[in-house]
Amino acid sequence: MYVGDSLSLNMWQSMACMLHSSLPQPANISYHRDAPTPNVTFLDYGVTLYLYHSTNLVDIVREKKGRVLKLESIDQDGAALWKTMDVLIFNTWHWWTHTGTSQPWDFIQVDSTHMVPDMDRLKAFEKAFTTWRNWVVDNVKPDKTKVFFQGISPSHYL
Repeated sequence: MYVGDSLSLNMWQSMACMLHSSLPQPANISYHRDAPTPNVTFLDYGVTLYLYHSTNLVDIVREKKGRVLKLESIDQDGAALWKTMDVLIFNTWHWWTHTGTSQPWDFIQVDSTHMVPDMDRLKAFEKAFTTWRNWVVDNVKPDKTKVFFQGISPSHYL
């Protein structure tokens, strides 16, 4: 399962295409692009590639005051599903740098008692990354699931 933003989407699509092109044709596949969790299943092999969209890996919750990025709370919608996977490939960073109307939150909940309109993005990312790391340590069984983290995509614009 690829978990993250558009970088994960691109990696998921590329992996699906590489696997499909390497199989004897016609390949027996099932593709569910519009499912809540998009997936491609290679039916003859019992292999399914999933995509879970999560821009920040931690929760963004709609509350009365607006969208709140919760640095100490893992993405609850995805966490239960993530536990069932054999391979998890996470990424996040792109949306942490957005400001103004393009950022996906209105407030940042730093901990259980502190909410701020904004903060140093690297500090926020570090706190969220620690939350994600702790979730992995506490919830992923290393003998069953392999975990990878795809870091920041290198700049490719001149």
